[in-house]
Amino acid sequence: MSGRNPPAPAGSRFVAPRRYVNLFIEPNPNCPEGCSQRFQAVAEPRTIRRIRHSPGAAPPAEYLVDGASSGPDGSCPARAVSVEDSGAGAVTLIYGGDWGLRLTPCAGGPTIGEPYLLVDEDAILE
Repeated sequence: MSGRNPPAPAGSRFVAPRRYVNLFIEPNPNCPEGCSQRFQAVAEPRTIRRIRHSPGAAPPAEYLVDGASSGPDGSCPARAVSVEDSGAGAVTLIYGGDWGLRLTPCAGGPTIGEPYLLVDEDAILE
């Protein structure tokens, strides 16, 4: 045997390997409950900096977003990627470091910690 793959049967299609985003967030001061989730990505992740979000019952507002990290500087870039959502088709996952996300209101106020966010693509401002 030569070690090469046999040719694909006529009419077959190439199926790309599935890509996943695995989130493992240990309980920490930013995100006390921690989190473990897996999402199937349908696009390439990208770095983001600002979003529109409405935590809880609060009205929508703009937030600077970064990843919270246990590393020496305590932060890292936040990332966004389109993921499959069984009920909605595709949504945008926003994720950060090993301590989740840190959301800082652009208008001032306390910082909010989240493990991750699922948002519409138009919630990403920058």
